[in-house]
Amino acid sequence: MKAALLLLQQQRCFSASLASSSRGVRALSYALKDLAVIQSYSEQRQIRYKNTQASPKTFPANQWKQQIAFKSTTAGDERAISGEPKNDNTNTTSGPAKPAATKWDLGVSTLIPEWKRMFSPDTVFTDISAGITVGCIAVPLSLAIALASGVPAEVGLVTAAVSGVAGGLMGGTTLAVTGPAAAISLLIISAVEQHGLEALPIITLGCGALQVASGISNLGVACKLVPASVIAGFTTGVGTMILSGQLPKALGMAVPAGLNPVEVVSFVGQHISQINPSAAALAFGTSAAMFYLPKLHPKMPSALLAVGGATVATHTLGLDVTLLGNIPSGLEAFKFGLPSTLPSGDSLPSLAATTLLIYAMTSAESLLSCAALEKMKKTPYKYNPDQELVGQGLANLTSGMFLGMPVTSVIARSSLNARLGASTRLPALVQAGFVFGSVALFSQSIAMIPMSALSGVLITTGVGMLNPTEFKHCYAVQKKDALPFAATLGGMLAMGLPEGIGIGCVSAVALHYSDKLNLEVFRLSKLQYETSKI
Repeated sequence: MKAALLLLQQQRCFSASLASSSRGVRALSYALKDLAVIQSYSEQRQIRYKNTQASPKTFPANQWKQQIAFKSTTAGDERAISGEPKNDNTNTTSGPAKPAATKWDLGVSTLIPEWKRMFSPDTVFTDISAGITVGCIAVPLSLAIALASGVPAEVGLVTAAVSGVAGGLMGGTTLAVTGPAAAISLLIISAVEQHGLEALPIITLGCGALQVASGISNLGVACKLVPASVIAGFTTGVGTMILSGQLPKALGMAVPAGLNPVEVVSFVGQHISQINPSAAALAFGTSAAMFYLPKLHPKMPSALLAVGGATVATHTLGLDVTLLGNIPSGLEAFKFGLPSTLPSGDSLPSLAATTLLIYAMTSAESLLSCAALEKMKKTPYKYNPDQELVGQGLANLTSGMFLGMPVTSVIARSSLNARLGASTRLPALVQAGFVFGSVALFSQSIAMIPMSALSGVLITTGVGMLNPTEFKHCYAVQKKDALPFAATLGGMLAMGLPEGIGIGCVSAVALHYSDKLNLEVFRLSKLQYETSKI
């Protein structure tokens, strides 16, 4: 009897233990489910914001960087939330997906069909027309960006001519146009001031070599890990610094070097009596023409017409303004080779750091631009970030061999190319040829352009880069993303470009690990709460 009672007691204890273990397992299962829900919470907010706040018809074209700000978590899906309903069948083209660039042929085998399509009778005339129109925009913009970068005017034109061919043929996007970009102009002028103009081709070559290596190593996706909020803050900061830097030049004033944007504006206010009325009229007239002419016709080459009109007015009315000045005529501007003076060994660490910074920003800028361009117009050739890095690397190597400056895929010229109905890579080559012809045949006419007109072009470009909706987007989707945006912008304006970018990246990483820590604390608290009820 005692043995039976003891056996019954042991069975009850085992049953109670089993029930307790079952409750513990259920509690742990609930905690893990809650963890999965929390991990996807941010993504769900982004998708809800996309579906409720944006549509294909109302999404502003100038928010192109936001289109790749947040990645879909579907396996193998690299599409970004661009403000349009997600549809896995949006690509109506029949072309096959393109494999990544190989180590041996740099992706040439996948690009041969693209090159053959350039000569299709159905698209050749439209593509040539688009290329000429883009070339009309590229000439004044390249001159203005060279001015903002602190390099001679012919460097901007030569860079646009030679890099446009390599980038157009070897890039990872069919409709992308390669050339000097306003977004990196301040990085270039900082490099020139620190290392000298003779070091710029070395920086360009180093940047190109790193990009080719990154593309071959399939690091295109890794380059897109730069936080979108940092990129948005960088763009806004560059726009602000371009405006502050060009304001005195537009007014015909000379300011001391080394002033931050606030000090520049203060200096202009204190010396308002030194304004040149003719220069101010040309600059703001050029800017106004570039703003209003596209409203009359979206395909109008507003930059060329505005700068051309300012040049004619200057020489017709005899205005007292500074001109661009003589540039090398004909083929003399195209100098193939390496700089005669190489940097000293003591400057190599600083030069390497500058090269890495420009490499990172040009790569991110190109990938952002091409991802947005892919969504504007589908083509049979699927966008490949690795091939894009190879193409931009070859473009920078070509630019460096002609003593040029770093380049990127430029969203303004690329989006215009898409709007003009381009279908192949031919317009990128045509616009490069147009720029080449301008240098070779019309260098004397280019030398007659007033500097204030080019300042007006840059003012328009800078205003276009001031996009408060990017900050609003970051704040609406994830309020914490406003911190890296503000940190990048504030650091750039107060301390400089490299410091601002570094501060923004550090703040973004800190927020990421803070979120992970909070998630872990929540998980442990939830688990402890569930187990305490057992």
